[in-house]
Amino acid sequence: MKNKTSQLSLFGFFTLTASMLMSADEYPAFAQSGLLAVLYLILAGVFWFLPVALCSAEMATIEGNKEGGVFTWVKKSLGTRWGFLAVFFQWLQITVNFITMIYFIIGSLAYVLNFPALNSNLLFKWVAFLIIYWTMTFLQLGGVKKTDRLVTISFVVGIILPSIILLIMGILYMIQTGSVRFNVNLTDNFHVLKTNFSIGTIVPYILAFTGIEASASYINDLDHPNRNYPLCMLVLVVFAILVDSLGGLSVAAVVPLGHLTLNQGVIQAVAQMFQVTLPTMQWGVRIIGLLMAFGMIGEISSWIIGPVKSLFVTAEDDILPHYFMRVNHDDVPVRLIIVQGVVVTLISGFLTVILGGNNDAYQMAMALTVMLYIVTYILIFIAYLHETNSSAKRGFRIPGGKLMRFVVAFLGLVSSIAVLGSTFIPTATIKSIKPALYTTLMISFFLVIIGLTELLYEFGIRHQKQRHYNFTIRHRHSNEINKVILPQGRNEHILKHIERDIDQEEEKLVRDVKKG
Repeated sequence: MKNKTSQLSLFGFFTLTASMLMSADEYPAFAQSGLLAVLYLILAGVFWFLPVALCSAEMATIEGNKEGGVFTWVKKSLGTRWGFLAVFFQWLQITVNFITMIYFIIGSLAYVLNFPALNSNLLFKWVAFLIIYWTMTFLQLGGVKKTDRLVTISFVVGIILPSIILLIMGILYMIQTGSVRFNVNLTDNFHVLKTNFSIGTIVPYILAFTGIEASASYINDLDHPNRNYPLCMLVLVVFAILVDSLGGLSVAAVVPLGHLTLNQGVIQAVAQMFQVTLPTMQWGVRIIGLLMAFGMIGEISSWIIGPVKSLFVTAEDDILPHYFMRVNHDDVPVRLIIVQGVVVTLISGFLTVILGGNNDAYQMAMALTVMLYIVTYILIFIAYLHETNSSAKRGFRIPGGKLMRFVVAFLGLVSSIAVLGSTFIPTATIKSIKPALYTTLMISFFLVIIGLTELLYEFGIRHQKQRHYNFTIRHRHSNEINKVILPQGRNEHILKHIERDIDQEEEKLVRDVKKG
């Protein structure tokens, strides 16, 4: 029986996931589609997000699945190899996601400092990228407790506040000018949809909905989950569609598509809005740009350690090389954090210096992120379909019976496979990278990552087992979550340095003896 004090109400559970609604850095990508962005958000929400949310929730409540997260869900159904692939790709996507996040910071700072070269000069941009990323990384090596307050403050003043200002200013702009920069004619939009639509267009919208599996694992704390969880997800998807639509359309309303820069689109929109509605307060744009940069820096600092810790659930199978499965006295997996940094450095260097760090590189980074993450979701759906015939006890079932459960999972699986395939094909908005080169690069990257994952797994299972580690691990409780962190960047597991705890116990024993 669940402890009543640990149970979450419908609203309490909603707040665990509501932070994913605030994604201002993705608004320029939505703005590229104009009015059609609303339709794409609906498609992504209904045909992909809801199946992911419902299947993840049921997987999380199956007996024996409550502590391990994605690795355990997939491992128990499909085997250890596939469980490792799922959690490895879940972690790896964040290394690419950092690139778009830091590009956003660089774009804001370039405007605030009136230093366009920071965003246009390839070497300057990559150096700035490395300074921001590695500074945040080294600050995190002393433990996340030191930056928890920073994350909370930065979320409020750097993400929520600028998003609200953007929406309000957008409304004022449209009232004052009576016009928008995107085509509002439904017939014209339908023609564009009919002639130019591709699954790849959905990629930014899928990215906006990722991470729900991290919150789904806390359904075990939800009061009346069979009623409240589906209701919560329906409310969430409606709010997400509403907020993201308004954000994307606010940018599209004031910035012509030909002038839209994906990592500066929000600040471009705010600047135009101020110029039209509050020209005497144009200085306020720089403050908002500074706040947005601060908000994203706080978000990045919270993402650096959390996803890495998810890899430590593989310790029971001794898959990753033992050298990397260590934590320091601040409970930080330093060696894996450095590996993560090297991966981020290499990929960012390729996208920034080789591919130009422009809109096309930004879109390729989004496609790479989705490509990696969608593999995890495909494995979740396959594992779920495998579990539909299982007699294992579970605390939540998708409503509607066995047929409905199959339909939901099959819909999610098919849409995920379609999105994965689309990431290898450039959209019409990518201009500077030839289609053949784009596809070759994406396929090569995918094959290299698959190969690396297989090599790691084979090395792990063939290597002599060394099950002595200097940490303990457990799944986080719902009341320990920092709710302002987006779900895909959360720390789902808590690592504790064993030797430190032993030292503390010994010190306590010595003090007690002296007192006695």
